[in-house]
Amino acid sequence: MVSVGEIMTTKLITLTTEDFISSAIAKMSDHKMHHIPILDEKGDYVGMLDYNLLYKRESITVTTKIKTIMERTPSITAEASIADTARVMIDSGLRALPVLEKKKIKGIVTSTDIVHAVNSIPEVAGMLASEIMSGEPITVSENDDLMEALRRMRDIGETSIPVVNKDGRISGIVNINDISKELWRERGKMRQGQYYRDKVRPLVKEVMVSPHVIRPDKNISSCMDGMIDTEARICTVVDENMVPLGVIGQGDILGEIVKGSTGKSVLVNLSGMRFEDPEVYDNIYSIIEKSAKSIAKFKRMRPMLINVHVEEYDTSGKETKYSVRGKMVTESKTFFSKSWDWNIFRAVKELMGQLEKMAQKNKEYK
Repeated sequence: MVSVGEIMTTKLITLTTEDFISSAIAKMSDHKMHHIPILDEKGDYVGMLDYNLLYKRESITVTTKIKTIMERTPSITAEASIADTARVMIDSGLRALPVLEKKKIKGIVTSTDIVHAVNSIPEVAGMLASEIMSGEPITVSENDDLMEALRRMRDIGETSIPVVNKDGRISGIVNINDISKELWRERGKMRQGQYYRDKVRPLVKEVMVSPHVIRPDKNISSCMDGMIDTEARICTVVDENMVPLGVIGQGDILGEIVKGSTGKSVLVNLSGMRFEDPEVYDNIYSIIEKSAKSIAKFKRMRPMLINVHVEEYDTSGKETKYSVRGKMVTESKTFFSKSWDWNIFRAVKELMGQLEKMAQKNKEYK
């Protein structure tokens, strides 16, 4: 299998811990980057800055120094395999990792780099869109404002999101770089230290670009080619009427690659939740892990990755309603399901129960 050293980017754009956020915004926008490695005064790698970190801080000013917001990350070596690198990315929630030799950065590998190399893994490149997509995609409408698009991106951990028209048909895609240009603009003002957000609230249709789409019965190699040729981090799976059925994101592709790695633990990603009590998360993880252990007993059905997305609905003063969607990648098959309930724990338990029944039905008998 291809090693990280063969696909990593070696022409690096870096910043230091003493640089301002304004410099990071400008460089990411100019070079269409999502991640920037951060070095200390000795030139040693100390962390990473990306769009997710910037947009998690609603009140941050562009005169803030990078050292106050950067994220310390795991690292890999140039000899690491693509599968092991994909596992580290999924486990850490990152989409870019530094390639280090001692403390010096030799390159950076991103999920995009890995997608570019997927054709070297025939068992992944040959999959159908319907086998890998995440169903019932989160979308935005043409007339939503960019802050709403940003909120939904942040909830699902993506940097691109499909756009639909009033008929529910796909009409475009909006990328984080396009949003950044609108929400942080007028370079001169940034250099003066003014945090600028467009008060007019530009609409999605003003910045969206043409989408890359694929039918569910098509091989994903064409989807990956389109993702390589454009800035999009997703490919939208549509029916004959161009209505979105699912999305194939870089995270979905990483999940399939992880099947070939040697890790034995199940990776669980939770998104969309805004619970203040950490015990809620602990209880949700406990429900998922208990079901995962039961599913692992079925031959060729050991869970490798479980994604659970929760949405809350305001019911006009009544108890909150929770909608839960899940994707489970096992050793041999990928499953999707959804549930809803007024109680978040019952909703997650129902979801995992459905996934367990699917795995049992599809298990391979000895």
